[in-house]
Amino acid sequence: MVVFGDLSFDFRVYREAIALREAGHKITIVASDRSPDRGQMLPEVWEVFDVRLIWVNPATSLRVSYPFFWLRAYRVLRQVTADVFHAHDLDSLWPAAIAARQRRVPLVYDSHELWTEQASLVGRRFIRAFWCWLEKHLISRADRTIAVSRSIGDILIKRYGLGDVTIVRNLPPSRNPVKSNRIRRELRLAKDRVILLYQGGFLTDNGLSEQISAMATVESAALVLIGSGPVEEQLRRQVTDSGLADRVFFLPRVPFPELHEYTCSADIGLCLIKPSGNSFYFSLPNKLFEYMQAGLAVLACTSPEIRAVVEETEAGEVVDPENVEAIGRHLRALIADADLRARYSAAALKAAPFYSWEREAERLLSVYSSLADSHSLTHSHTHTHSLDRGWRP
Repeated sequence: MVVFGDLSFDFRVYREAIALREAGHKITIVASDRSPDRGQMLPEVWEVFDVRLIWVNPATSLRVSYPFFWLRAYRVLRQVTADVFHAHDLDSLWPAAIAARQRRVPLVYDSHELWTEQASLVGRRFIRAFWCWLEKHLISRADRTIAVSRSIGDILIKRYGLGDVTIVRNLPPSRNPVKSNRIRRELRLAKDRVILLYQGGFLTDNGLSEQISAMATVESAALVLIGSGPVEEQLRRQVTDSGLADRVFFLPRVPFPELHEYTCSADIGLCLIKPSGNSFYFSLPNKLFEYMQAGLAVLACTSPEIRAVVEETEAGEVVDPENVEAIGRHLRALIADADLRARYSAAALKAAPFYSWEREAERLLSVYSSLADSHSLTHSHTHTHSLDRGWRP
């Protein structure tokens, strides 16, 4: 597996690696280390894999970091004897594709998002053109392509003339909610104060600014943002300039083995992603299912994949993520009505088992089983006829 992202916080890569390991595969992971001191300490859960980290200076522009990582990763991959090379996202596809071609073994392209239509690329014509060119020239080399939602999979099929794309959604492993006071304790919040939670990346134009603005009309709750990203300082300035420091709080990124405890200590989960770029519009983020698993009432956006889950499960409400007034109105109503939150919570917990990684992993294993039909791969038999697309009452 080749990954440019930070393994400490990449739950998808971990889940897939564990599923394949349990099916009998041996996993080597080549990933970036962007710690300032060249000594990234990964959570213990990664110790079961052969992880090879390549240090990339975090202060360096991505225009420099990407080529540097690709060249170093390719050198490492030349020393690895593998039956399959599995690229996680477009920013790791080049070295994996070259290594797979030279080794004459299958290549799997795992598209975590609609990369070429990220919000951060909107209006950046030349940079976007490069990524479009790269994906167009490399995706045809992939023996199997994986996407995180049906909508994104269909776009890739139509755009590149692919025969098929396997959908492997970002679902968490099955877990029961736990009693937790982690957020209130760390932020010293009153125990009767309703906690609104966003967890994930602080990304360009993804809706966090509107959520902060909506807090100007929400007095009796705390909005807690757990994560980090390129617009963090901008968001912090917005909170300060708006006089909302007593209502909006920031917590640093939490390694995924610990995140569930934080999630369970909130009351309402926010998944208000703006449709700024088709990658956001057609996304189906992990956080939505983590909220449901923790028994949170959900306030979500109207994007098609997200809306379908929330309306089918009745785990919450949807609202236009660009309408600050409407967001505030929904939040005030949810905060004021504990019985309504309890109904949404019960519905979320009822649906959560149907959105678990244990069921979704079968789709990933079916990819490797299909490769094994024509290549000598270690694999286990996988039943694919019972795969569920979504919620069943």
